[in-house]
Amino acid sequence: MCPAGRVMNLKKLKKHLVHWLGGQSQNIVGLDIGTGQVKAAELSLHSGHPVLKAAGLIALPEHVVEDGYVLEREALADSIRRLLATSGISSRDVIAAVAGRAVFVREIIFPVMTKEELKAAVRWDMEKYVPYEPDSYYYDFAVIGPGKDEAELKVLLVAAPHELVNTLADALAAAGCKLLAIDIEPLAVFRTLHDVKNAMVIDIGTTVSQISVFQGESPAVTRLVPIGGRKFTEVIMQTTELEYPEAERLKQQTGMLKCRDFKGELSMAHQRLQLLASELGREVERTVEYYQAQNRETVLDRIYLTGGGSKLDNLPEYLAAQLGDIQVLRHNPLSVLTPAASLDREYLHGLAPQLAVAIGLALHGGMDVNY
Repeated sequence: MCPAGRVMNLKKLKKHLVHWLGGQSQNIVGLDIGTGQVKAAELSLHSGHPVLKAAGLIALPEHVVEDGYVLEREALADSIRRLLATSGISSRDVIAAVAGRAVFVREIIFPVMTKEELKAAVRWDMEKYVPYEPDSYYYDFAVIGPGKDEAELKVLLVAAPHELVNTLADALAAAGCKLLAIDIEPLAVFRTLHDVKNAMVIDIGTTVSQISVFQGESPAVTRLVPIGGRKFTEVIMQTTELEYPEAERLKQQTGMLKCRDFKGELSMAHQRLQLLASELGREVERTVEYYQAQNRETVLDRIYLTGGGSKLDNLPEYLAAQLGDIQVLRHNPLSVLTPAASLDREYLHGLAPQLAVAIGLALHGGMDVNY
């Protein structure tokens, strides 16, 4: 990302951030830093087909990361160090993502022009689009395709405040990592999908769900909804008086959204989980309706659920029944790579929904500002 009003002036990040140019490292680590957990995936990319060498996750203490901002650098650095050590990850070449409400993502139309002209045009027009004070943010952009006619270019513009990026880079440096590039979560997840042109991805994290609608390979709509996996677990805790770990296991294993003959407190938990899932479904419906109103000739192929919250048993079927004609699938990011023979397949299968961002980060490593 570039600071607003300057071209690749990365003084504040020089010690921590370099753009990834192919061939710098054989093994790349994608590091997905969320509010409740850090997930990591180490990929070997030198053989022509990605191989998953190691993966893991670690829970974060509360208030270490909030809405994408690193509030406790040393606590995050310590968690990252422990995660890399316990999961058997050997590389320290890391690609991370910025996330949260402060990350600005927008598709913009420009006239066809040369690379240098486009760089100047983006720099000149930044204040029209980005809702931050001048010289307070980094930005990056990439040409993602032609516009509606041959005289136009579609450009994806991404921006994030200095504080958001700098604190992330500082924590990774403190953890002993070399930050090769910074990406955004929707693009990372999309790299783990097969043969998808027009689809929605719902990444259900700990506290929020990120809904992204892709037109071609570009996120045409991205929004955050304050419904995450923790809310579903808390519903069970409130109605059954179970502790968090037991409530989490119950949520994932017992088909709590299915129409079954539950009794007592389980019946109450079942009803409240359905209400919460329906609320998420309504947010998805609103997003679909908004997108279709803007793109009347484009039809969404399917909806993919990913993230730890997507492990709620029967959630794809429940949302599909609410949404009607759109197919809803639980995404498996392991389908785009080969796990190393030494990895425990059962462990990976259980972890897979939480690894989509980390795997996607390692697969690419950020946008190319030179387009």
